[in-house]
Amino acid sequence: MTHEPCPAPGSGPVHEPVHEPDLQLRMLGSCAVLRDGAVVDLGLRQLRLLAALALLGRRSRAFLAGLLWPGCTDARALGSLRAALFAVNHQLPGALSADGHDIVLSSALAVDVHGLRARLSAAAETPLAVGAAELAAMGVPELLPGWYDNWVLAEQERLRSLYVHAAEHVATLCLARGDPSGAATLAEAVRGADPLRESAVRLLVRAHLALGNQAAALRDYRRYCAVALAETGTGPSDELLRVISAVARL
Repeated sequence: MTHEPCPAPGSGPVHEPVHEPDLQLRMLGSCAVLRDGAVVDLGLRQLRLLAALALLGRRSRAFLAGLLWPGCTDARALGSLRAALFAVNHQLPGALSADGHDIVLSSALAVDVHGLRARLSAAAETPLAVGAAELAAMGVPELLPGWYDNWVLAEQERLRSLYVHAAEHVATLCLARGDPSGAATLAEAVRGADPLRESAVRLLVRAHLALGNQAAALRDYRRYCAVALAETGTGPSDELLRVISAVARL
């Protein structure tokens, strides 16, 4: 009687690993879903649904229907939502998780804004967690440009404010650590996004002075004063006057 040899450890059938597609939702600079680097052809209603869930988190079906189709009756808005859900589930299986009441994005769908929020929060809370060069290279984020829904505008402002806060925080650290060039670069980025933001102008003037560039400090101070007077009818604060008084008799 012959005996079959015992199989060696690990010598059983070899199963190829199942490929899980890399899914990304891009909302910075444009809006698109990418599967393994290739753009997925989604309609606008599907993109709007995904963007809303990415920015606002888990939401009820009734909330999403009213948010995305505000001019429709409840019945028609819910019908449009069902159609969008069907299309997303057909084209991007696994991208959404839904129960009878709520809908949420699956963790399988990576969202660029989520990563950016995390980096900006770290920059604003942890000393030099994000360097001046990285923040300057980011620039003020352009979230869903060309979208003018109120909920999008609110999220655009939220992200812009997060960037501004992080940039000013890092610029202040740069000044304290002897890097006025880094501080000036970040302050200029913030001022470009909001010419009336005096805190950015103060940082910029201080950076110019630390670099020994009094002419640039005076130029940017006077530019701010002209814009503030024209737009709001107000002048510089006492704090900005104290910063510039070292080089100008006002």
